[in-house]
Amino acid sequence: MGQDDRPADPDRVPVTRVEVLDFVGELFGHGPVPRAALLAAARAEDARARLYEVLDAALPDRPLTGLDDLWRHVDVPEDLGAVRGLPSPR
Repeated sequence: MGQDDRPADPDRVPVTRVEVLDFVGELFGHGPVPRAALLAAARAEDARARLYEVLDAALPDRPLTGLDDLWRHVDVPEDLGAVRGLPSPR
């Protein structure tokens, strides 16, 4: 297995918006979402430790009103293509 073929260390893979949405996206669209609910959902869905750490460090101590509000606080790339300098799939 070559160096580029090795599985990535999960702690070194950047958290992305796609990953955040996989774990907490369903909470939005039904009204404001409290910080505690976002963190609890990430835990309940077995989000990796790095994702939980990013959310815990970035989320304000007030409910978020929607995804735009979430992204104002959680400044992560859209996807791994954006991290590698590739265009995001649309």
